[in-house]
Amino acid sequence: MKRIVLLLLLTCLVSCNSEKPTAFPEEVLNEKFLTIDESPITFKEILAKYKGKKVMFEVCASWCAECISGIPKIKKLKQENPDVVFVFLSIDKNIPQWKNGIERFFNIDGDHYFLSSALKGGFAKSFGIKDIPYYMVVNELGIASLSRVSEPTDPRLEEALKE
Repeated sequence: MKRIVLLLLLTCLVSCNSEKPTAFPEEVLNEKFLTIDESPITFKEILAKYKGKKVMFEVCASWCAECISGIPKIKKLKQENPDVVFVFLSIDKNIPQWKNGIERFFNIDGDHYFLSSALKGGFAKSFGIKDIPYYMVVNELGIASLSRVSEPTDPRLEEALKE
């Protein structure tokens, strides 16, 4: 009986502390990014591209030491989760720096987009992104099931990818 009560209490505590899935506000959906060929694309269009799939987003930059040092862990997560789409949203200072960073550091299969508004636009403000790297998992329904993760080694990230 003690075990059941303890299990119920633990379940309640964990569920109360976990982040609830949320839909994206219009300012996030309308945020403009650039594709590798420098075509504009909105976040809404990016989400539509992966409809029905789980997606892990990383906001990063080629000048960010923490982003670069996390690459081996991201590659491992990608290998362990072959059904998950990995998307990299760069806040590099300019397009040449971004493209150079993809080749030099972020040589990871996945889609890469450039966020010209960096951390000043609606995307960053809506999620409270003040620093990078920043990780977010979007479930198959297009809803953020996990956000506000700053370390690729955070166990919540791995759990969200496995759900």
